Order: sequence, then C-alpha cells, then structure tokens
Amino acid sequence: MNNLNYTKKKEKYKHLSKEMLDKIESEYNNFIFSRKKSKKKTEFMKELSKLIGTTLSNLYNIINDGLVEVLAYDLTKRIEFSAEVAWQHRNKKSIESNSSKRESSKEFIKLIIKDLESEYNINSVDEIIHDLIQNRQDEIEGLETICTATFYNYVEAGKIDNFNKSLLPLKGKRKSKNEHKEGKRKRTNINSIENRSDEANSRLEFGHWEGDTVVGSSQIKNSGACFTLVERKTRFQIVIKMKDRKAETVLKAIKKIKKLYPELKDFKLQDIFKSITFDNGVEFSKWKDIEKFLHTTIYFAHPYSSYERGSNENGNKLLRLFLPKSCDMKQYTESYVMRANELINTKIRKILGYKSSLELFTNELTLLTQSAI
Repeated sequence: MNNLNYTKKKEKYKHLSKEMLDKIESEYNNFIFSRKKSKKKTEFMKELSKLIGTTLSNLYNIINDGLVEVLAYDLTKRIEFSAEVAWQHRNKKSIESNSSKRESSKEFIKLIIKDLESEYNINSVDEIIHDLIQNRQDEIEGLETICTATFYNYVEAGKIDNFNKSLLPLKGKRKSKNEHKEGKRKRTNINSIENRSDEANSRLEFGHWEGDTVVGSSQIKNSGACFTLVERKTRFQIVIKMKDRKAETVLKAIKKIKKLYPELKDFKLQDIFKSITFDNGVEFSKWKDIEKFLHTTIYFAHPYSSYERGSNENGNKLLRLFLPKSCDMKQYTESYVMRANELINTKIRKILGYKSSLELFTNELTLLTQSAI
C-alpha cells in the first residue's frame, strides 16, 4: 500500500475529498482482484482506514455505497468499487437530507423570522433560537428545530423564500485591544483603573459598574444626551435622559437614579454601586461629588481605551438602535428612553447563558435582601 500524506485525523464520510475516494478505489480494487493476497481482508481494511484517515465503519459504508457491477475483459461480471459512484451517492444523500431537514423545520424557521421582524427586536438569530428552545417550549412543541449555523447556511444559500437579509444584525469588525495611548489631557489626582480590585475585574462580584454619556447629532446645537451605567456582572443598564452632558447635569442625573429605578429604593446605594469606571470625559469632572453621593469608588480608564469599558460600549451600541447618532435627543421623551432601555435589559444574551440582564440583576437584588435579613 503506497504511503500518501493524508491527515491522520479520522474524518466522517461527508468530509472525505474526491481524491481520497479515488485512493480507496485504487487500493481496494487492487486488493480484491489480486491473485495472491498477503493479508486478510479485515487487516487490509484496517490499514486502509488509517491511511485515508477515517474510521473502519465509515470505510465500509463508503465502499458499500460505491459497489458496482462491471464486465471484465473476458465478459464475465464482477463487483468492484467506483469512486465516482460513491461521490455521487454521497452528494445525493446530502441534498436529500438537507432538503428534508429544511422542509421539516419550516415552522420553526417562521418563528425565528417573526421575532426578527418584530418592531423592537434587538436579539440576534442565535439568541432567538435559544430563547425559543429554552424559554418558549409551548410555542415549538412538536416542531423540528435547527441550530444557528444551519439557519445562516439556509440564508446564504437563498433557501429561505423571500427572506430579507437586512433583518440580520450587521457583522462589525472588532477593534483590536491596543495598548492605551497617552492622551494630551492626562488627568492627575484620579484613581486609575489599574487600581481596580480583582473582584471588579473578574466580574464575579456584583455592584461594579461602567459609565459613559451618549450624545445626539454633532450637527445639532444642544441635541441632548443620556447618561448610561452598566453593571459588569449582569450587564444590567441604567439610562437617564439629560438636557446636555455637562458635569453638573451628570451629577443631577445620578441623584435621580432611585426615582427612575424604584427597584433600588429599598437598598443602600453603597451596596448597589461598589465601584464605577468612567472614561476621561470632562462630564465626569465632578467625580468626587459622585463618589460622595453614591458612597462608591470611582476609577478612570486609560485615554483612548474604550475596550476597558467594553460592557458599557456594547450597551451604548444597543441604545443607538433607538437613539441614532444623527438624532436630536431632545425630541425623544423620557418614557421612550426608559422603554428602549427596558428592551435592552430584557434582551436574551448569549454571554449570560441566554438569560436577560434584568433576570440576573433581579436575582442579585434578591440575594442582597436575603443577606440583609
């Protein structure tokens, strides 16, 4: 048996190339029709399976799929293996299997599309599928389900009739986490993120937040702003609408937290806000007053290092679905902003084990209540 540089990784039948099937044809037919056999068929098949890089059972399946009856030179009939027949048989089975799966999962696919088309949907396909399977069993009872990769494969192959690809979230490029640059406006007398505790960095302890502001269009004078806070462990987000993003306005917004989020009224602020990490914006220049009011510790990320507040940045990105960069935020009511934030907090998230931020945040508040008792 000739040695070829095939991978030693054992592959399934559907992953074998045409070249590998041709090799099987050559080796198998030479063995079967050789007059003098130096080894038994079982031993030969084991060696061939190792050479090809597949399992012995797969090799038998491949050969059975490719057996054909041919006429020998003396006009006698004989059974041999045909790589071409095996290849065609594999493709036919693949097409039939995919077609059958797609047809039987049609109702499940309709549910996915229905969620994608809903007016305020901000869930990805993956999050919708896992939400259906984990939390909405009554809706999918008796239905054939598919995974996220299969859904996207159907979309790319154009196998979902009249599907609008604009419903799918855009695939943005991730920014590399470069070393922080030294900014021109380097602050002094601040608590650097480098001093932040291990409990906050690890996300294992509840109560550590990241904060920022989101503004409207730069082309509109006094277009308003929103103050945002995201809890690092649960990704629960607080959003407060502001008339501008001056330092005094940010401080006033923070003093409204319990009024706007009544679920926090029965707790001490220092139990909810153990630390906050801001960027170096001038709107946080009253950080000492914020520390005093919340009884918290405030840290500052390095300049030009938004990745150090990644949860906050992702939360802002979701908020931009409702408050685009080109908008005049003053045109949106406080109730609209609160409703948008509610949709973000109830969004199913893969990173949270397909649970919502609100669910995990509520659990943490329950634990605080129990510990107080």
